[in-house]
Amino acid sequence: MRAVYGIVVREFVRFLRQRGRALSSVARPFVWLIFAGAGFAAVFAGRSEIDYRLYMAPGLLGMVVMFGSLLAALSTVIDRDAGVLRMMLVAPIRRGTVALGKTLGATLVGTAQALVVAAILLPVVGLAPTPGGALLALAAIVLTGLALGALGVLLAAGMRSIENFAGVMNFVVFPMLFLSGALYPVRHLGPVLHVLAHLNPLAYGVDLLKHALLARWADSGYGGELPIPLDCAALALFALAGLAAAGPLLAREGGVARAAFREQR
Repeated sequence: MRAVYGIVVREFVRFLRQRGRALSSVARPFVWLIFAGAGFAAVFAGRSEIDYRLYMAPGLLGMVVMFGSLLAALSTVIDRDAGVLRMMLVAPIRRGTVALGKTLGATLVGTAQALVVAAILLPVVGLAPTPGGALLALAAIVLTGLALGALGVLLAAGMRSIENFAGVMNFVVFPMLFLSGALYPVRHLGPVLHVLAHLNPLAYGVDLLKHALLARWADSGYGGELPIPLDCAALALFALAGLAAAGPLLAREGGVARAAFREQR
């Protein structure tokens, strides 16, 4: 546990020292609220039942968690390039411990960003969740951070350069966002896209946030489309699967590191 704690603290301190990244993470959802919100509001089918800015709020929080958690996994690629990852892997700890620490660090970064944005965004759009809704929203943010943090570590574990990771992230992030229900209901998508949406971990996180924040509009179909237990179970499954797959990928680096360490001795 001490090793996990050390990795998590290191990831969070690194984030706090990157002021530009921290400021952009807070500003990004409001840029989407102003520009994307203005465009999508004009064609939103449910604008007679719910204000589109209200509908966007859970999706914007999910987007913050997604960018925060996935980009936090970039540190794995940076650590490999700098040799820090190799030192972690030759330490007397399990490879899965490194993957868990990286995932929890990414979760903490994404959760912290989402809480700061929520404190500003919800009053701006006029959302006041109940205590139960606030707790459910917090659980949704943490579970989404875990699932996406594990996915980010899994992707980063197989990368050998920052350029490759950036290219993969651009390929992954926007399809995840547009198939999550953050900007429009998933039920309005075509059959193929509807199936792909249910393979998207962010879709379950956004749906859970809708249950937490838009419960008043549940009868009109805008307060969450899937059962809450299914959302929670799917996010937990994505997190466990990502962690289970990331450990062996990190271990490949560990084999090289151990060989180099023996040669030096």
